[in-house]
Amino acid sequence: MSRYLAAIAALLAMIPPASHASEARGKSTPPAAKGCVEVSGTALAGMAGGPAYSAAELKCGAKLLLVLQRQTGRDGNLPVWSTIDQVTIAKPSPRHELLQPSYCSSSRFPQDSVFSLGRMVEQPDGSYRSENVVKAWRVDIKRERLAAIPVHGLLCALDPAD
Repeated sequence: MSRYLAAIAALLAMIPPASHASEARGKSTPPAAKGCVEVSGTALAGMAGGPAYSAAELKCGAKLLLVLQRQTGRDGNLPVWSTIDQVTIAKPSPRHELLQPSYCSSSRFPQDSVFSLGRMVEQPDGSYRSENVVKAWRVDIKRERLAAIPVHGLLCALDPAD
């Protein structure tokens, strides 16, 4: 159990504070479905000079939603977000988790933010690598949508120094 706590602590330490809680949160349109709770939020790189984007993971009972949001304004210092696309995620096992773009990359879409559904497994050197990745999505900013991509060529990793 302590191995998992160390991994979780390491993952949380990697999230930049300015791009997660303060800016990715704020006012938003109502959740995509009633009774959903936001699990995490991630600021995403947008097009130069364009609007800001974020993605949120919502827990809706036994299912998860991955929601793409665009900043549509400001309310004082807080950004206002509107949902522009979403995908429903069914976890094949309780050990599967939504792996964030800060840990994942795709050789087929190297410039895009990539989310995947898989497991992080500790390696002998103390790092973590993705295993049993079953689905993946890239953020297509030009079309403002979440696009399913093949899991071949996808790697999610966390080095022990991070």
